[in-house]
Amino acid sequence: MANRPEGWLGKLGNLLVPASQTPTNSVNTVTNKRILEELVASFEDSIHRESVGKSMLFNAHFLIILHPDTYEDRQNAFPVIVNEAVNAFKAIIESQKGQYAYVAPVASSWFFKFGGGREFGEQEVTPSDIIVVGALTGILPGNGQAQSSERVNVTRRVKQTNRYEKVDVGLTMFQHIDFREPGAFVVKFNFDSSVPSPKSPVGSAGATQHAAQLPRSLSAGLAQIDYYIAELNKENTYLMRDREIVVARKEPDNQHFPNYLLVESVYVSNPHARIRFNDATDSFQIASFSRNETRVNEQLISRSEPANPQWYTLPDNAQILLNSMVTLHFKRNA
Repeated sequence: MANRPEGWLGKLGNLLVPASQTPTNSVNTVTNKRILEELVASFEDSIHRESVGKSMLFNAHFLIILHPDTYEDRQNAFPVIVNEAVNAFKAIIESQKGQYAYVAPVASSWFFKFGGGREFGEQEVTPSDIIVVGALTGILPGNGQAQSSERVNVTRRVKQTNRYEKVDVGLTMFQHIDFREPGAFVVKFNFDSSVPSPKSPVGSAGATQHAAQLPRSLSAGLAQIDYYIAELNKENTYLMRDREIVVARKEPDNQHFPNYLLVESVYVSNPHARIRFNDATDSFQIASFSRNETRVNEQLISRSEPANPQWYTLPDNAQILLNSMVTLHFKRNA
């Protein structure tokens, strides 16, 4: 009987606290702690979702979408939330890295961007909502109308559940979100990609040694890329300091990423390609994502999806041609 709305217990409750004056459930209030918990939960889920074989992978780039009123209310705490999130991420990595041979993130920095909006993915964003969108690397939508047809593979929590899903989303999905520069934070990290294993004697040869010899960032760079932009008759040099970089068209919205080689050319896609160092083979590799052709030493590289790259060996002193207009000369540093 107590479960019936018109039962005596319900009537007594209405006398004590009228229905119109029932207090708002504090669980739905967006607090700094709730934002931090959402970030940590998303990160921890990504380790289980992205790690493969002996390599620990995880999301390093996060978009945090809030209702505009919530954004205004919480924005002064964003730097502290980011700092606490990074500390929590490091603690989780430390506690779980013993299960893997390598800590092998794709990105070279933690990236956080807070934005305010009333709609995301054709769903209303309410003042009690916190939407965290995570990716391995490379999500940075801007405020302008999205022009790119490129899609990115991201992880997000299904609303009102504890389940996460991985989906492809178009950049146009973010066009209703007001991402402001004060809400963007980049925190550089530098993990030793190898994790000591009790089964491997000190000084043994193999991929672990390569990882130790090539840290994620070297002042001299892992490789040097000289490039020439035909339509501008312009030359430049890029020092590859990260184990993996993205080659992309230079746009205002992607200049925050430290591992991006940004090319000022309309003939370059965004992203166009990725170049990485493979510890297991002690070699560099390239994958192309552009609908416009990419050639290495005149050989056409097949296009693949960013979420499932098809890697090709990138020889030393290779010539890379992007859409017949931009030439890159790749040289590995000794």
